[in-house]
Amino acid sequence: MSDETAPQPRIKITWLVGTAAAFALFAVIGAYSSRMTWDYPDYDQERAAQRYETLAKLRQAEGKLINPVDAQGKPTAEWVDQTKGIVRIPIEEAMAEEVDTLKAQPVAMGAAIPVIAPAAPAATAGATNAAPAKPAAPAKPNP
Repeated sequence: MSDETAPQPRIKITWLVGTAAAFALFAVIGAYSSRMTWDYPDYDQERAAQRYETLAKLRQAEGKLINPVDAQGKPTAEWVDQTKGIVRIPIEEAMAEEVDTLKAQPVAMGAAIPVIAPAAPAATAGATNAAPAKPAAPAKPNP
């Protein structure tokens, strides 16, 4: 065997530059991420505040649709569909309108209600010649 040893491979310059570039890229990404956390520390809290504001606006708009009121706080009527003639009014106002409408209509004639004569006092019971009222016989159903 010879006393010579095999030559050691030299580090390639391209490998060294590539490794240094990868480390530099990692350092730049880390520095940028660190800077972003300092610029936006409360992103979640800000987003939650925005969501609460949006929720409050939504509930207010929903309340206006469900219970419309004027500037004094009194319930008002509004059109739901003007082409169909559908109006939204408060329930108290609707009930008052319906009662007024029903009061203006004449009483409809229906089936006669049987009247039972009031019982006469015991002292004058024999003095009356009126026959006692008979209840109406139920009608037979047609087959």
